[in-house]
Amino acid sequence: MKPVTNAANADNRFRAGNTPVILSRLPCLGALTTLFVLTLRQHLRGRRLLVLSLLFAIPSVLVLLVNLLPPHPPPIAEVQFVFIFNFIPHALAPLAALLYATGIIQDEVEEQTLTYLLVRPLPRWMLYIVKLLATLVVISVITAFFTTVTFAVITLTGGGSITSDLMRQAMKTSVALTLAQAGYCGLFGLLGLLTRRSLIVGVLYIFLFEGVLASMDTVVRKMTVMYHFRVLILRWLEPMNGSANWSIKLATAPDARTCVLTLLSVGLVLTVVAAFFFASTEFRMKTPEGN
Repeated sequence: MKPVTNAANADNRFRAGNTPVILSRLPCLGALTTLFVLTLRQHLRGRRLLVLSLLFAIPSVLVLLVNLLPPHPPPIAEVQFVFIFNFIPHALAPLAALLYATGIIQDEVEEQTLTYLLVRPLPRWMLYIVKLLATLVVISVITAFFTTVTFAVITLTGGGSITSDLMRQAMKTSVALTLAQAGYCGLFGLLGLLTRRSLIVGVLYIFLFEGVLASMDTVVRKMTVMYHFRVLILRWLEPMNGSANWSIKLATAPDARTCVLTLLSVGLVLTVVAAFFFASTEFRMKTPEGN
């Protein structure tokens, strides 16, 4: 009788009762949730949140100065148009998206924590999408909160009162700003992967493309996020002299549904492109020696 080797015994035991473990190709929901929560915590405890909160408080402070100093305060609709429908969407909302979205991966590289993310049981493209989604949630909540506060300050200091109609205006404006920031986050997230000077390039883009070109009555402005945001505001809220000041003819402008789908589609496409670019890119990690 021939002796049975250990390898043969192991093979027999495997055939007798043990079955191979089949690993699921679906992302782990627990890992997705953990990454989402961790990203929220990163954004909420950083110095960036304090700086952004101070910037978003500027409109309320300016409104107080305008309405409380003599002579009589200007009409509420006029102040709303200046600070809520121009200052916040032109400067603060895109700046918030720029500061947060460009740092989704850059911050991890700078803090030498990207390796810890890559060892999680998640596809790399899914890792990027979850972090971008958490980023969009944070900046949308911040923007909606301070936009509502600005609405309230304008109304109360202008002699009005808080009504359900005012809250509906604040809600619709916040939704429009969130849609705009979805497009901005997709763009600036990709920009953060392409260049280390993403903040400089992003500021130039906001000023030239979303500022100058979006205000010129040309075909190019229809490619800007700001144009679709303005059309949404005109159709949902009809601000004072909005069509004339923005040089937008609603008769030839897209409807609200088209604007919503356009902003969501742009954000989604740019996010998918950035996610697969991140999945196929090798990042040089910083070391304590600086190499």
